Amino acid sequence: MSVIIFIASIPTGAFAYGFSSTATPLLLIRYTNKQISPILNFIEMFQNLTNVILNFKNYSIRSLVFTIFGTPGVLIGSIVGAYILKISANETLFKVIVYSILIPLILLQAAGFRKEIGLEKWKKIGYLVTFPVGVLYGVTTISGPPLALIINNQGLTKQEFKFAIAVLRTVESVSTFGAYLTLGIFNPQVIYYATVTSPAVIAGMLIGIFMGNVIKHKEDFRRLVMSFDSWISGYGLSFNLAKVVDYGVWYWPMTAIIAIDLYLLLRYIKGRRRLLK
Repeated sequence: MSVIIFIASIPTGAFAYGFSSTATPLLLIRYTNKQISPILNFIEMFQNLTNVILNFKNYSIRSLVFTIFGTPGVLIGSIVGAYILKISANETLFKVIVYSILIPLILLQAAGFRKEIGLEKWKKIGYLVTFPVGVLYGVTTISGPPLALIINNQGLTKQEFKFAIAVLRTVESVSTFGAYLTLGIFNPQVIYYATVTSPAVIAGMLIGIFMGNVIKHKEDFRRLVMSFDSWISGYGLSFNLAKVVDYGVWYWPMTAIIAIDLYLLLRYIKGRRRLLK
């Protein structure tokens, strides 16, 4: 588990998100959501608070307005998501649903989907947009891909982006932690695992921060992380799908997802080459 936690902490240090979307697909192959979500949530509380402190200098009125009107949605949604996790029964089917939601979000982000909402409209519908993101986090501790997709479409600078996503993820991680405690999902073993893996978390984040500062084209690194996440999620979907449907077709979802990502990756590389000419 420490190796997975270490790898997942690197994009968090570089981009202020990406921890759960990297760790969860890998851990779900062996563990259940109820086993890993409290551990990842407990770790993420400290990661997100650290990212708020590190990126506080990047705040702006625009990013503050975005976080203020997005907060109610992730706050309420994360509590609802924690309750859904509590009452879930069929773990295998639950994993299939989680992967099925996560994969399109990763691929949309990889495709560079953009559609700016605008702050005035955001003030009216921001909480509605972020509510399902909060639900997803409460269930899986994953919210980086959908939040990144939403924030990237608001016209924020990269610095404002890192501040906004760190604040929203801090809100949802703290509210989810409270819900886990109240619902009895959190247990003392979580603290043990979080303590044992803390060196891996710190080392991964420090490497991520370093890479974020020295890598000239951060988008290339972020795109590589998304490909890794989509391939792992594709395997996780197929692996669990084989348990609920005919085993003979289990590899098709993984094959299709890899093919789509390779197409998007090739398109991204061609686009980068045109920009460099």
